[in-house]
Amino acid sequence: MALAFAVLCVCGLSAQNPTPPAPGATGAPVTPPVTAPQTPAETASKPAVTQAPAPATTTYGRVVTDTAPLRCWPGAVASPPVFEESLTKDQVVVVGRVENGFRAIAVPLGPVGYVSRKFTEATADGQVKTKGAKVSFRFRPRSSEPPVSQLADGTVLQVVGEQDDWYRVRVPGIDAWVAEGEVQIGDQADPALATAYQAWQQKNEAEVKARLEQIAAKAAREAQDQVDLSAVQIVQDAFTVEMKKPVGEQSYEPLYEALDKLLPTLAAESAGRAAIDTLKKRMDTQSWIAKAISVRDSRPPVVEAASADKRDPLEAFQSSGWLRHERRLAAAGVYYLEKGGQRLCLLTCDTGRYDLALFVGREISVNGPRRRPATDSLSVVDAERIRVLGTETR
Repeated sequence: MALAFAVLCVCGLSAQNPTPPAPGATGAPVTPPVTAPQTPAETASKPAVTQAPAPATTTYGRVVTDTAPLRCWPGAVASPPVFEESLTKDQVVVVGRVENGFRAIAVPLGPVGYVSRKFTEATADGQVKTKGAKVSFRFRPRSSEPPVSQLADGTVLQVVGEQDDWYRVRVPGIDAWVAEGEVQIGDQADPALATAYQAWQQKNEAEVKARLEQIAAKAAREAQDQVDLSAVQIVQDAFTVEMKKPVGEQSYEPLYEALDKLLPTLAAESAGRAAIDTLKKRMDTQSWIAKAISVRDSRPPVVEAASADKRDPLEAFQSSGWLRHERRLAAAGVYYLEKGGQRLCLLTCDTGRYDLALFVGREISVNGPRRRPATDSLSVVDAERIRVLGTETR
């Protein structure tokens, strides 16, 4: 009686859970996935993909052929769609149910497929999720073919790369299929089977992790570049202030020292290094200009030797007299010629040929254009030629 009751129970359960039909080559929905062993941390991070109830035990198998392509469906067609990955001989896999002469294989994190970027959203740290209902998961980046599966909104994608407008991803819970004769059930008591499968799982996880680490490193480098460029900008602002000073007051040595101290603190690939090189070239140019102007202005005035012409200096020059300088409050001082206690004219030198300060207290004769400003009673002579006639005795 007990045996008969058990048989009836088994038959009843089989009637309630019939084996789903195999999808054809037209792209019918994929069959319930084979569940691979997961750690608690992995379980928390997996996307919500519809799965069959997890088996009580994990069944391991070994590939017995040189190559076993991973089919998208267990359909018997001449040219079945296959994933990019293929299994190699002696590779340990987790095996599941058999349909149409094909056995389901659980790939750690799922087989590699493609999801259009248009139906995803990515966070700054590189995490990618589907956006929209029934997002297609495809075995290659083509929208003209039926999808392998359709993903729910917000499904987490384990991205392993990018190709044009597609993410190359793994999605946990999607089955792959191999011919039943290409895999053989192993000795479940052999611990080497679980170890080999875990190594495969760790390899796939490392591929996903490497991309996220690369994105994090790029973000960290960009943030550090901003810090480095801000430090260079401080010196550049000081350089701008220095250029506005008179040439004789400009000093760039402290700025060079600041850049030399900053340079060793920057990483080899820092954008701050290029900014420092550019700023130093600008400083070199401005330093050279400042030195050239300083040398030019430090040359002694050209004094022409007295000629043998004994004519009255007033005939050879426009004006002669003693050069004086008068300071004025809240305004620049003025130079003027004086003779016999009277001011003859104001004197300027717009060409910069003469530094008039060097002739103060000397008797000189000058030639140059004369003008009479409306705001002054004296005319102004712009000295183009100066002859020294004598020096005042103190």
